[in-house]
Amino acid sequence: MLSNTTAPAEELQDKLAALEQLLLAYGRVAIGFSGGVDSSFLAAVCARIMPASTLLVHLTTPLIGTPEQASFERSVDGQANEEPHFKLPVLNLSVDQLQLSQVACNDANRCYHCKHAGFTAIVNHAKSLGFLTVIDGSNASDRGDYRPGMRAAEELGVRSPLMEVGFTKDEERELLRAWGYPVWNLPAGACLATRVPTGEELTREKVDLIRACEDYLHDIDLAQVRARLIGGCMHIEAAPADVAKIAALGGGTVDAEGKAPLPAAIESALRELGCGHISPEVTPNLTFNFTGATKRSAPACFTSPYRTRNPLARICSTWTALTDLPIRNRLILASFIWGNIARQSPL
Repeated sequence: MLSNTTAPAEELQDKLAALEQLLLAYGRVAIGFSGGVDSSFLAAVCARIMPASTLLVHLTTPLIGTPEQASFERSVDGQANEEPHFKLPVLNLSVDQLQLSQVACNDANRCYHCKHAGFTAIVNHAKSLGFLTVIDGSNASDRGDYRPGMRAAEELGVRSPLMEVGFTKDEERELLRAWGYPVWNLPAGACLATRVPTGEELTREKVDLIRACEDYLHDIDLAQVRARLIGGCMHIEAAPADVAKIAALGGGTVDAEGKAPLPAAIESALRELGCGHISPEVTPNLTFNFTGATKRSAPACFTSPYRTRNPLARICSTWTALTDLPIRNRLILASFIWGNIARQSPL
């Protein structure tokens, strides 16, 4: 179900016409294509108006989540008895950002360096094939968020037509659904590096464990989950509806804060995957509302026990988490967060 944040039908059609005009003005375009809603919407529009002038460029990386990678593969390869979603040429590049020390150290600039490496590969390959304009799926819903990757894209000349025209994610979903693309209701994904607090090193072992845990949780029919590895302890976050599912699986209940005990069967499965320490409860993550809700939960490093004793890691994680919130919430949370850190242990 979509929210009421989409524009009226006539206004939405006008916005679509403006987007089409802008894309045509670019000439030959290469889309940084993840398989998520935003880049899929761009691909759908380009497939309708300029298929001969569009290239999809996908990065296969250890940091992309399994649902997003699967969506990409379905979008370009189709499924049994099903036409491919986009009849557009595809360039699939393999990039391992974990090999970059600026990414692996996971400091406050990690996202910038990661996106810079990815977009550099996309831009260079696209230009070598004659696609001089590279576009990404940043949209109007991203305004006001702290997104260092957008700075990297801007520095490399990547355009963001959805943001320029003012398309929101809800509007993209509405049109994708109307056009018959199954990706319209794909839950929002995020780079797997976001599951590890700023200041804690990113390693392939950590990322592989996080992926395995989230894949298992999806396999038991949970739609929107995050497996966050904080100070060596695995914390599970889920959309409120999935927290209720988890509670039912264990015969428990959801408490007043929206939390639920982690069932023994799930805890056992996570241990078999390699988790040594596991938080005994599942916490709600209110960012998992793809219908346009603006309420957001506190960052995981504060809603769960934060065990790192590294003062610099605490400071970096605090700052990064604050800047990931809407501006209006930062001052309110700042005093609360620093107060909690001070009570847990002196800096």
